Amino acid sequence: MKDKITAFILAGGKSQRMGTDKGLLLLNGKPFVSHIFEAVKPIVGENIVIVSSNADYDFLGYTRIEDIVPDKGPVGGIHTALQQTETKLNFILSVDAPLVSTDLLLWIFENRDDSYGMTQVQLEDKAYPLIAIYDQSLGTIFEEKLKKNQLRLRQVINEVTHQTLLIPEKWSDQVQNINTPKEYQKIQL
Repeated sequence: MKDKITAFILAGGKSQRMGTDKGLLLLNGKPFVSHIFEAVKPIVGENIVIVSSNADYDFLGYTRIEDIVPDKGPVGGIHTALQQTETKLNFILSVDAPLVSTDLLLWIFENRDDSYGMTQVQLEDKAYPLIAIYDQSLGTIFEEKLKKNQLRLRQVINEVTHQTLLIPEKWSDQVQNINTPKEYQKIQL
């Protein structure tokens, strides 16, 4: 399995609401990004890449790449990942979701249907396209959208064949995005 899938952690956001790089915030003494690494590593092995222009991530010892086209948000980050990957399947994970577990990610991997180009999760009425698996073949579509400056990720997803898995209640807290100081404070308790 480890040679068939790569994990890309998108850490290129400006973190305007948080005021600092979210991936380097500490949770239980470790940066957010380290929690995500630990969750995905049993599934992908060493095939983990950070997509960020921030060299502060280099301390982890994993590969870091910069966006091919900077400042284009998640669409730009996914484009970069799908252009650089050497595997058909690719986890795309946002650095601001540090509560994801190996169990949840393995469940996504095992329940995906290969006939779809992308598999995301959903909790109640909200889909999470940045806790998802993307097929390398979607790289062309993301490149087209980027060239046209169409940067709304949910609109891009609506144009590709995608699968949405409803998250079991036991993992519902794992998909929350930590974007503000208030949200960060809540997970510290």
